[in-house]
Amino acid sequence: MKKPAFWIASAVILIGLGAWLWRTVISPPPYIEVSPLSYTDYASWSVIPKETPPAVWKDGWATDVFLVEDASELKGRTGAQLDRKEQKARLQGRLLEDGLAAIGPVYAPLYRADAKGDDLSRAFLIYLRNHNQGRAVVIAADTALPDALLSELELEPELMDRFGGFYRIGKDPEAVLLTETPDKSIEAYCPPHLMERSACVIDVATVREKGFSVLAPDSAVGESAEAFNNWLAANASPMAEPLGDLEEVEIVDIRRPGDTDERRSKRKNRD
Repeated sequence: MKKPAFWIASAVILIGLGAWLWRTVISPPPYIEVSPLSYTDYASWSVIPKETPPAVWKDGWATDVFLVEDASELKGRTGAQLDRKEQKARLQGRLLEDGLAAIGPVYAPLYRADAKGDDLSRAFLIYLRNHNQGRAVVIAADTALPDALLSELELEPELMDRFGGFYRIGKDPEAVLLTETPDKSIEAYCPPHLMERSACVIDVATVREKGFSVLAPDSAVGESAEAFNNWLAANASPMAEPLGDLEEVEIVDIRRPGDTDERRSKRKNRD
């Protein structure tokens, strides 16, 4: 009596295993197409300051962190899977923020897996236009930075004067490749002031805690940030406060006494 039950149970298990292999390995469903992100919406960032940090023309030099992390890549075959991915990205971002806050405010965009270059370059531009306010900036990453993002550094000459280089994050940070193009070194995007001080790329080790990455206790990112801020204070001039949009000026027609529209009309008719 036991043998039929055993064979039936085994058959059910094999059928279930076969269905699982078919759905996940042999013929998995396609990935969900994620709509383009709007980086003016705070929901499109896994990490962003709750309050706007002071502008450089108010409180002097300070440094922001633009964080690109592998966990912020949005990719999923089901809505539930995509939601879990986003929730994990936000938690991972906050854990890294805890350590990177020793440098300054952290901005970490979410991005689509199939549009990484487009999304990250747009996020960086919107960060510069809407959030940066003249502060210095460093880029921290645990994954390759797309060429579209890196090229923005070359297109912003004023930014390069206050660019503090790259923080390479990982369990073995030296093994992290920061460029998508293997034959192009990340140093090509570093300004001369960093190359002279051998401060273009700073390695930051992480450790795993409960399945997430956190900065190692001896990462000492605060010390490198302080050194960069000291360099800025001695060598760079902070941006002046923008004047803003020009107000509309009312043009007033100044006339001599008695110079009315009626007299001008009569004079025009005589001429």
